[in-house]
Amino acid sequence: MPSRRSERGTTLIESMVAMVILLVGALGMMSLHSTGLRLQGEAREITRATAIAQDLMNQIQAWEYADVRLAEVNDANNRDVGDDAQLFNVYGTTPPFDHAEADLTAGGAGWTGISTAALTVGGFERYWNVTTVNPDGSIIDSAGNGLVDGMRIAVIVRWPQGGSWHRVVLHGFKVNPEDRL
Repeated sequence: MPSRRSERGTTLIESMVAMVILLVGALGMMSLHSTGLRLQGEAREITRATAIAQDLMNQIQAWEYADVRLAEVNDANNRDVGDDAQLFNVYGTTPPFDHAEADLTAGGAGWTGISTAALTVGGFERYWNVTTVNPDGSIIDSAGNGLVDGMRIAVIVRWPQGGSWHRVVLHGFKVNPEDRL
């Protein structure tokens, strides 16, 4: 008959230690899962904002150069047309901009892009800044002929998240048809 000492098994303490290790691992995995879900939600918002900004930029490229929706109405943003200072991220403020949602149909123009109603679901706001000057204040005139080569355009789409705004900025350039190089 074999002795009891030669029979090996797990004790209650060994089983409890193994359970604690498994529990710590499971809690870590749950934390990673919730972080992954949060990042997936943020990525979805960024993707949607980028699509909204791209839609507006495509519409702008189809507008005539002299369209009233491309008028430079606020000189305060000329040096920072693309919001490098991240003023659009400050919650409770609206920084200087040239155009916003209400201007999409300015001058009786039609709008065929993403509708204003579609933006309200995520709290998205879209703005666009237009300037014909360089950041140093000189006009955009690489040919040196005294005619503006075109306009720098920045489309800014922002949405609330947490206690601040998040934003996507697209930059574009619209060539002045009067300045043929």
